[in-house]
Amino acid sequence: MRGRIIATVTAPLVIAGSIALMHAQGPTGEQVFKDRCASCHTGAAEARAPSPEVLRSRSPQAIVESLVNGAMRAQGSRMSGSERRSVAEFLTGKPVDGDVNGAQKGRCDSTRDTTNGRTPNPWPGWSPSTTNTRFQSAGDAGLAPAAIPKLTLKWAFGFPDASAAWAQPTAGGARVYVGSQNGTVYALDAALGCIRWTVAAKGGVRTAITVGNGLVYFGDTAANVYAVEAQTGATRWVRSVETHPLARITGSVRSSSRFA
Repeated sequence: MRGRIIATVTAPLVIAGSIALMHAQGPTGEQVFKDRCASCHTGAAEARAPSPEVLRSRSPQAIVESLVNGAMRAQGSRMSGSERRSVAEFLTGKPVDGDVNGAQKGRCDSTRDTTNGRTPNPWPGWSPSTTNTRFQSAGDAGLAPAAIPKLTLKWAFGFPDASAAWAQPTAGGARVYVGSQNGTVYALDAALGCIRWTVAAKGGVRTAITVGNGLVYFGDTAANVYAVEAQTGATRWVRSVETHPLARITGSVRSSSRFA
């Protein structure tokens, strides 16, 4: 049976992406500013928007935050994460701090495989069934109530280039999948906590990840839905489900065939 993807669409929010990817694949910060910002930020005496000289006195992080969550979030929602970072760096002449997309730190040792003996998790997303009760038996969880007080922290993961975390992690086999404010989706090694792969969405990811049929599904705050290979992070497909500039997806997507 062919599956269908169901998503919840609402209103805005965005990401902050990667300098390295921007320089390699996208327009320069100067071009982004000229195309998206210069018509308002003219520097003219009658202009209501701050001039480029005024913006130059701010930190690049402050400009990105304004484009993501502040007064310019509507304008920022029409930019990619890398474009927001590039225009912030162009205006201020300073780099945006942070290890973007986990590109430099936290990567797993490719020679160390922790997948052996792992079976797929029966909890594939926000809830293990269409009733959405979010209940899992002790047998499925492999954890008895008496063992809970004895649990200790095994690892912790900090999201690079993000100031808030909304998405709920989903465990699938030997991986933990989670999205971030800046639009990066991470596949973390469940045993080690290191990064197996990352995927950059076009908007912030605040939905829980759904796992099924060897794919992970999620939505972003630019109203796109994604299907990505669970093991490799290769993008299978991307679909825009709403064209309104302030549309966003905040509810987790679900493959209906998973429960057929």
